[in-house]
Amino acid sequence: MKDKWETLKDIFSIQERVNKLFDDIMTGGQGSGHDCSVSWSPRVDIYDTDQEFIVNAELPGIHQDDIEIKVEGDLLIIGGCRPLASDTSNEEVRKYHMIENSYGSFRRTFKLPESVDQPGVNAVLQDGILRITLPRRNKPEIKHIPIE
Repeated sequence: MKDKWETLKDIFSIQERVNKLFDDIMTGGQGSGHDCSVSWSPRVDIYDTDQEFIVNAELPGIHQDDIEIKVEGDLLIIGGCRPLASDTSNEEVRKYHMIENSYGSFRRTFKLPESVDQPGVNAVLQDGILRITLPRRNKPEIKHIPIE
């Protein structure tokens, strides 16, 4: 019998596959436009504080030049490519016995809340974690109007 964490991991795996299916439909199967044929989805944590929303995506082994981050309307789109490592300095053919890491193109799309200050969005890649900070827009003051 599965415990609740294994069940949650199964649900998230299904969610990733459904997200990938919708991304393929929306992009016409073009992925992120990189020269990678296999698709995968990086794991993402999203949380908020009083001042901002934070998106942390696990992208180990990916150079920042291979990552594209866009805000289109109310969508945050993270895409890129992690190619299968190849050693071009050695002419020997690699014979993999096991490949457990994910390689290829990726694309994740998230709906932004209305309260995000889009021009203030920034991103930092450090130690394989892409951290995207989405500052909250200042809440409009509530002004009570007296009736004369």
